Amino acid sequence: MEKPVDGMNLPSEVGQRVIDKPELPPQGISTDSEVYTEVVAGEMHLKRGTIGKFEVFSDEHQRIGGADRYPSPMTYLAMAIGF
Repeated sequence: MEKPVDGMNLPSEVGQRVIDKPELPPQGISTDSEVYTEVVAGEMHLKRGTIGKFEVFSDEHQRIGGADRYPSPMTYLAMAIGF
């Protein structure tokens, strides 16, 4: 069996993209993501997540000790399911 296609090195030109083809590659597509998460020191439940050039923050509601400045981790999970 052939190795999966490297999903991070696919063409982005319209007509050449994988999504423009009638079928996906039979060997599949493989992608790896390195995501970093950290607790922001001194900020109770505030957390920061980064992947590449993107950065997101997560917090908890005031009723459980957070400052309620950003969506909770479960809110991000619910949004991800919707995407």
